[in-house]
Amino acid sequence: MKKGLSLATLLAALIVMTLFSACVMAARGAEVLSACGADDVAAELEKAKQRLSPAYTLAYKFTAGEKFRTKVVHLATVETKIKGAEQTTKSRTISTRAWRIKEVNPQGHITFENVVERVEMWNSVSGKEEVRYDSRTDENPPPGFETVAQSIGRVLATITIDPHGRILTRENAQLQFNPGIGELTIPFPATPVKPGASWSIPDELKMTTDDGKVKKVQTQQQYTLEKVETGVATIKVQTQILTPINDPKLQSQLVQRLQRGTIKFDLDAGRLIHKQMDIDEEVFAFSGADSHMQYLARLTEEPLKEETAAAPDAGQRK
Repeated sequence: MKKGLSLATLLAALIVMTLFSACVMAARGAEVLSACGADDVAAELEKAKQRLSPAYTLAYKFTAGEKFRTKVVHLATVETKIKGAEQTTKSRTISTRAWRIKEVNPQGHITFENVVERVEMWNSVSGKEEVRYDSRTDENPPPGFETVAQSIGRVLATITIDPHGRILTRENAQLQFNPGIGELTIPFPATPVKPGASWSIPDELKMTTDDGKVKKVQTQQQYTLEKVETGVATIKVQTQILTPINDPKLQSQLVQRLQRGTIKFDLDAGRLIHKQMDIDEEVFAFSGADSHMQYLARLTEEPLKEETAAAPDAGQRK
């Protein structure tokens, strides 16, 4: 009798253990399914959030007679090594740029004069004397800066843009002085966009090869509306090269045009409040097997208040 009870008890125990193992496996399976379900739910919630998030209109807003001044700072360092000889070139340009708003028509098209009111430049090359020029204090510019000096205070171009920053017409008055990297306006989409949305502006660059031929390189500037907080849109910018470039010499020409940075735009005021563009590129074997170039640059731009804007140079002419 005891032996029978023992066998029955053992059998019952085995059945309980089997059932318990099955329950544990089922529970673990449920956990896995639950986890997968949670990920799916999170993804759907994110999609719903994107669908329900508001769209924003990115547009310039100015009034006739207004003057919008910005301070542009461009810093660059180029280090090269060719056949064992090393050279470092550094430059700094600080300029005051002004948009003189001439007209805003009923369609919101903005016509303005582009003027560089003041510039301060510094340039240093290894083994050579530094060169400086300040348009406020230097009556005679150093060699190589004559064109820059002649452009200060003059109308460089009269430009008409639509509210979304697309240039409709441009009448250049003289040779253009570009105080740094970057475009004059920010091209926005014509329709409202939501955070996370991207848009691209195509461009074509012309590079010169060793045999004097011109190679066309297709690029695009990709913009992404990262976020909007307290009426300020944060936009990421990056240059994308669409044409494959395997020639190091062409790459050395191209590095100055590669940009990555952030723009902050005031939606209510309809104007730039901060811009920063950076370049950090290097090229090997652009002039011999052991050659190397490192190119670093940063451009910042932000508005100047009227009371802090630089006074126009005494020699300015319209």
